[in-house]
Amino acid sequence: MGGSKAAMAAVLGDDDLLREILLRLGFPAFLVRAALVSKRWLGLAADPAFLRRFRDRHPPQLLGFYVNDACSRRPQFVPVSEAPELRVAVSRAGFDDGDPFVGLPVDCRNGRLLVLKPGEFACGRYVVRSPLCPTRGMVRVLPPAQLPLDWLPEPLELSSHSACFLSRDSSDGIVFVYLLLINRKLSLQVYVLQSGSWGECILAEGQLPELLNDVWIEMSAHGKLYMCTDNAYIHGLDFVAPHPQFFTINLPNQVYENYKLSCGDDAGFYLIHGEEFQLSVWHHETDDNGQDNWELVDRFCVRTAHDRHEEILVVGVGDNAEFVFLGLQASRAIICVNLSSRKETVYEMTVDLMCYISVFPLMTVWPPIFPALNDEVDHGDNLNIFAAVHSVCRKWLEQLLRFSGKRTSRTAARRL
Repeated sequence: MGGSKAAMAAVLGDDDLLREILLRLGFPAFLVRAALVSKRWLGLAADPAFLRRFRDRHPPQLLGFYVNDACSRRPQFVPVSEAPELRVAVSRAGFDDGDPFVGLPVDCRNGRLLVLKPGEFACGRYVVRSPLCPTRGMVRVLPPAQLPLDWLPEPLELSSHSACFLSRDSSDGIVFVYLLLINRKLSLQVYVLQSGSWGECILAEGQLPELLNDVWIEMSAHGKLYMCTDNAYIHGLDFVAPHPQFFTINLPNQVYENYKLSCGDDAGFYLIHGEEFQLSVWHHETDDNGQDNWELVDRFCVRTAHDRHEEILVVGVGDNAEFVFLGLQASRAIICVNLSSRKETVYEMTVDLMCYISVFPLMTVWPPIFPALNDEVDHGDNLNIFAAVHSVCRKWLEQLLRFSGKRTSRTAARRL
């Protein structure tokens, strides 16, 4: 027994080998659990270079997806993941029939779900839920006050709406936008919620190049708003610039409707477009001269739609164009397509009109949120705490122990 403990201490006392063990935990939640062991383990797990390796090996997984059905006004959650380690987490993500706080999903990110409660202007229309951690409860979000504008016409003839997004750039931020469109004049009021308080209003006004019947905010990412229209353009606003600036992006050829935008890890973004049975994936970047560059990443036929003789409707996307959700009206089905493998998974749904639904994926949380350890909870390298990770990395630990008596630590790490 003493020899086993000594061998275990030798393995887990080596930073290089410990990194290899942590790298094989498989899920971010297990990584957070391991980081509770000690400040040393926390430092290794939270290291940016290690997290990049971990994400490359274990990219965020799709747990399920929420369906916003504007016709029935009753949300649905469809579980997807079959991983036994995630079964409990996925089981918490749905809605209870008697839940008085159920609203329509409008965004889902980093383990948070933003729902809209129609008609509740007085007490806060939006609620943030934590489906993967119900003990965090729900947070009501009261929209910020809209600034009055002195140029509004009388009588009021304008297109106006508001939009709310969970921030892609922080774990707790929210972006709220008021949009007003009168003829070609566009006005945006942007607010950012951080630590429970709305920041100052970011006001931007400009003239569009041509008249539009409609404009809506499709995405908020990397400090920019992307607005889709009924013409061949995407209009945007860089609201984190010292002086907020509007910009216009020409859509790719033959793309006018039936598309969604997908945020990328870099400053670019993806556009996923459906036409009849065909799906196209485009990537957009702006070069140093401000020129728009569209690259056609992939184009293929969706076999399920082709076999059923139904046109596809793009109803939801994941980040980095990892997957897309397509609706089939006659079949009342949603197809989840993995865009790297082109694998299609069909989910039969109970919806009336597919054109009125939106889909929001629920992913494993990334990056993981690590705790702050103080001296009272820092267990150091006491052997009694090794059981904290033994259950989730047992086979890798046993393999390392076998190697430890025969080879050097560096050789053992290479053999994993």
